[in-house]
Amino acid sequence: MVSQTEMNGKYSKREKKSKSSLLMLIISLGVLVSCFSMIVSGAEDNSGTKMVLDQRGEMVTIPEHVERVITIPIPAASMVYTLDGDGSRLVGMNPSSMAAIKNGILGKMDPDLLTIETNFIQGGMFEPNVEEILKLDPDVVFQWAQYGEELYKPLEDAGIPVICLKYGTQEDLETWIKLFGEVLDRQEQADNLITYQQGMSAKIKEKTANIAETDKPRVLSLPYGDQLTVSGSGTYNDYYFGLTGAKNVASEVPGSSTQVSMEQIINWDPEIIYIGNFDDLTPQDILENRIDGQDWAGIDAVKNGRVYKVPLGGYRWDPPNQESPLMWEWLMEIQHPELFDFNLREDMKKFYKVYYDYDLNDEEIEEILFTNLNNAIV
Repeated sequence: MVSQTEMNGKYSKREKKSKSSLLMLIISLGVLVSCFSMIVSGAEDNSGTKMVLDQRGEMVTIPEHVERVITIPIPAASMVYTLDGDGSRLVGMNPSSMAAIKNGILGKMDPDLLTIETNFIQGGMFEPNVEEILKLDPDVVFQWAQYGEELYKPLEDAGIPVICLKYGTQEDLETWIKLFGEVLDRQEQADNLITYQQGMSAKIKEKTANIAETDKPRVLSLPYGDQLTVSGSGTYNDYYFGLTGAKNVASEVPGSSTQVSMEQIINWDPEIIYIGNFDDLTPQDILENRIDGQDWAGIDAVKNGRVYKVPLGGYRWDPPNQESPLMWEWLMEIQHPELFDFNLREDMKKFYKVYYDYDLNDEEIEEILFTNLNNAIV
């Protein structure tokens, strides 16, 4: 017969063994977690690297502390500037990005941006000259994901980390912001910007939810001026026209930069026309029928003087970018002034102070909004 003392001793040994096994399990799990953390970030194993998931679905290894950035997608340079607070880490950008900086307000806000290199694009608008890019010694290059691997694979073959972006939706835009935040270690700024965009989207959806189809104006986007290329279905323009209570007359054609005829535009008969900032075309060119081979006189928007140049602030407002919520407000003021209870100019001042630490004055606001070209309507 086993005594109570012997039984207590056996249980005590079992408890010690059980506790010892549990301790070993906890230690083992801790080691696994630590290893996983090192694999993902590179920060814990003294490798000085981290990994970022881009919009191809590829894990890209970049330096833990990125100091030299090249941006090939056109909106990307100004978005890096917005999240980083300055352009000190930008060593290269697309020439079209530079044009927006020179023609907009960023060049005035920070003249150092005007000295950044742009001579590494060859052939098309996004084709990289690898030799010139190597001279700039980038830590990372941002490039498009969906326009063919010939745009990014030569860079990767040269040993350059490439983070690829996809274009087209508000979700894509928010992913860009998140990626820039991760690369630059500006996650808090990125989260704030995403929250701001989502909040403004929710406010506008609430205001436009009950607009009858018959009360939605027929609108047309001409991003490249007199080339008669339009923004059709699946584009960011199509998205924000829907968001702000308008009907995109070009929604029957697919994609962006789709060429159409003057006859097609006459048949659509838009009530409002928006002219983009990739071209020098002005509302007066259309309103006064100055364009050879095109006759705008009979179109509703022209007869009623409703042709507008899209604003150009920290970037062109028509493509997706950091200032897109300001574009949505501007559209609402034009399309549904009866529902508009925002204060666009005050919101512009707030945005520039929060995200650029810049005090925007009234004269600069009128320049951004092209008030002189847009007949002082907005």
